[in-house]
Amino acid sequence: MFPALTDYVEKRKPALVICTHITAANAIVGARMLSGQRFPVVCVPTDYEIEGWWPHKETDLFCVATEAMAETLRPRKVAERKMKITGIPVRGGLGDAFDVAEIRESLGLPLDKTIVLIMAGAHLPQPYVRFRATMDEALPYMNGLPKMHFVFLPGRDEEYSLHLCRQQEAMSIENMTVMGYVDKMPALMAASDLAICKSGGLTVTECLCARLPMVLLGRSYGQEKANTRMLTSLGVGMHVTTARELLGALRHLHANPSSLKAMLVNGEILRRPDAAYDIAASSLDLMGSIPEPKKHFAQFYWGGKPAHTR
Repeated sequence: MFPALTDYVEKRKPALVICTHITAANAIVGARMLSGQRFPVVCVPTDYEIEGWWPHKETDLFCVATEAMAETLRPRKVAERKMKITGIPVRGGLGDAFDVAEIRESLGLPLDKTIVLIMAGAHLPQPYVRFRATMDEALPYMNGLPKMHFVFLPGRDEEYSLHLCRQQEAMSIENMTVMGYVDKMPALMAASDLAICKSGGLTVTECLCARLPMVLLGRSYGQEKANTRMLTSLGVGMHVTTARELLGALRHLHANPSSLKAMLVNGEILRRPDAAYDIAASSLDLMGSIPEPKKHFAQFYWGGKPAHTR
């Protein structure tokens, strides 16, 4: 796709390019060089740590989620003027004020229970195979948590939705609801008290913006491991890998609802619901400010030891 992207850049002559993926960032840097254009390149990592493959020397602005990420960039000789702590951009409406009672009533959810969202849906089901298997193991014990009501979100996966409905009927689970595809997630998240989810960067950021404490379920690798480490170190969420651990965490929260409030307070340190606006504003400020590139045969740089290793 690289030659096609370069041709596209030559024809469109963009005034600015914002990249939220490493491959896109490196490809656009190459296209800028080959086309001889001078548009700014802004990189927006959507996790809570910086991969080494981001084009550090050729990026005109990094919009990162935390100060810890900026600390990772500094040994790689990224100038302070090229870094801004903005948070991770998410969909609009998260964190807005909603009438919780009205939302719960419209969705048939109880007003007097802790609503637990189980975010188990995605366009591709493969990443959720183990997540769903663990939830299946926990299903028989949900009736033992009467102060909680569990809302499963299978997304567009009708087969998984049917499986959950059959399990609910077979086990006579009264405190459980299976929803189809939800197009008003900000409202549903605002009406909930806890989320069980994977530790993907966008998922956890949406929960942070919606003031929704999290139980992160499953082993995490790569960037998701960095996300898990960040959230648990700050006391924003709990991390479990097995059904036994999950049930232990839920029983603790069931008996000690004040723990949910503590996670909410801790989450304010990472909560940045205006990230998309701040990134757009900071990016637009760069337009027309990129100097003529110096001609050279090759360029090398040697950075310092990374601040955070994994």
